[in-house]
Formats: sequence, structure tokens, C-alpha cells
Amino acid sequence: MVETTHRPAEETGLDPAAVLDQPVPVDRDVQWNGKRYIGTEHFFVARFADEQPSLVRTGLLPDEQVNLDTYVWIEWSDLSSLADPVEPPQLLAVLGALLPDGPWRDRDRS
Repeated sequence: MVETTHRPAEETGLDPAAVLDQPVPVDRDVQWNGKRYIGTEHFFVARFADEQPSLVRTGLLPDEQVNLDTYVWIEWSDLSSLADPVEPPQLLAVLGALLPDGPWRDRDRS
């Protein structure tokens, strides 16, 4: 993995100007496309006017075009209902670090 400190070009076709420049570094050890990647990956949050903006695949690399079969917008509270594991496994903690006042702030309270 490559550690970056600049605002990334948005590969989903979403407006990169919406990406907030406050990344959270996450140590990763993952398998992708038959290779093991160990390193720091920066996660970002973006704010859009539309609740579910349309995505385009034109910015995807060739291997991403092959490996990405679908996407879906879901509520943060529905992450655990997905059939496949969410990456990174500590995504809710990453969301909490990105937006401490987000709706997930009360997830552990009864």
C-alpha cells in the first residue's frame, strides 16, 4: 500500500472537492487481487448535497473494473447486515474518528 497525505483523486466519479482534508490513517494487512498488502491506508469522509449521489466506474483501474461487481448505499447502522465482511473491520471506529459527532456516536450506549 502507498501512504498518501494529499487529497486523492476520487475513483468513484464523485466530486473530489467534497472530500474533507482530514484523513484518518488505518494500519492494514489485507489480501487484494491475489497479493498481500501491509501498510497505512488513509480514509476520508466526503459531504455531498445528494443523499445517494450516482457513481461512475470510469476512474477505476483495470483490475478494479474486473473485481468490483456492484455497490450499494446503506445506512451505517446496517453495516453488520451485509453478507460479506466490511473493510476495514474497525470501520465504525474509523467513522467515529472522521466524524465524532456523526450518528454513530451513541452506538455503544443503551
